Amino acid sequence: MAGGWRTKAWVAQRIVTVGVWYLWERLRGAKAVQAGDVPGRAEDMTTAWLTAVLCKDIPGGAVLDFSLVGGSSGTSERRGLTLVLNDAARAAGLPEHMFTKATKHYRQRLLLGFSGIIIGEAGFYPTVRPHLAIEAPRGFHACYDPRSWRSMVLLDDLARDKGAKFISTETYFTQDMMKDLLANMAVWHGKYWNSPELEGSLRWLRTPLAFMTRMNEFVAFKKRCLEGVEIAKARIPPEVAARTEALFPELMETLAWGSTGAQTFLHGDPHAGQAYITGDGRMGYSDWQIVMRGSWAFDYTYAVGTALTVADRRLWERDLLRFYLERLRATGGDAPEFDEAWSAYRRHLTYGYFSWLFTVVGASKGTAPEMQPRQVALDIIERMSHAIADLGVGVG
Repeated sequence: MAGGWRTKAWVAQRIVTVGVWYLWERLRGAKAVQAGDVPGRAEDMTTAWLTAVLCKDIPGGAVLDFSLVGGSSGTSERRGLTLVLNDAARAAGLPEHMFTKATKHYRQRLLLGFSGIIIGEAGFYPTVRPHLAIEAPRGFHACYDPRSWRSMVLLDDLARDKGAKFISTETYFTQDMMKDLLANMAVWHGKYWNSPELEGSLRWLRTPLAFMTRMNEFVAFKKRCLEGVEIAKARIPPEVAARTEALFPELMETLAWGSTGAQTFLHGDPHAGQAYITGDGRMGYSDWQIVMRGSWAFDYTYAVGTALTVADRRLWERDLLRFYLERLRATGGDAPEFDEAWSAYRRHLTYGYFSWLFTVVGASKGTAPEMQPRQVALDIIERMSHAIADLGVGVG
């Protein structure tokens, strides 16, 4: 941990406090019953709680029974949820199949709590998602407890309801697929372009600079990224590998620059591994944990740089930027002129590069295999580092 003694004292206090809450929940077998309760795991839900949170706007609506199916564990615990609804709930259109995300395990709570990510979906689904006409999951309930860092989100079951396939770098992104993602992105960027809500109901959103500053406080971020260079060196252009440490100030300057000027709502993590494609070919992003506020170029560069092969990015990057700027203007954003936008795109490439150098260390050592597979991290490092080399980022 890289912070000072105050930070270390706070971290120690939170480790103990969250641990005590976690043990107390396990020993007590606490169940969620009232709407204000936050279940720490899907098994702690009850029909009373599900009725309270899902049927609050449905007169006479009720959840009569439920069952949990399947499951996987990563940064959160994911389970399928099948509901038995009464006639009023069904008539109101409440789906019988949902998806749960919870901080079931102690380590998950510490990871999402210390990073500040835990508030993301609890804020996004109730306050932002209802106002966006985009391809993205619907959230039926989202909550978290700031003391214990319990959290629970109830979402669409995209695979069942839309035939969605979750994809990553192993999937070839066509130009049309990329344009569909960017058209979606332009909607949320345009909707919240310099919006007063960013200083009002959405003031809880952090800037990328604030997010990275917090990362630097709690982990030796730059040191770990340099370890990542050694792991991924075969995939990185030699001239970029050699000056990775020198690029770090460029990263922080870019994040500071992107936290000023025109601001909008950001997905915050729109990399290739967050994407899905529905049965009818629509593209969307499935995970909204790291929502932020800042420059449009933060989201845009991360999306394009991580999804496209090196060859396709070289062929399409200028046309894609023009397409995005047109869509941004159409959705209410005061889009910059191309040359200004191109400059912003170039300088934001450093974030994706450093983020995945950081990630590949955990994936390779087995300390964070749940975040992203090693191959995905290596693919993205290759794509981002070649873009840095091609566009001369940090040179001259």
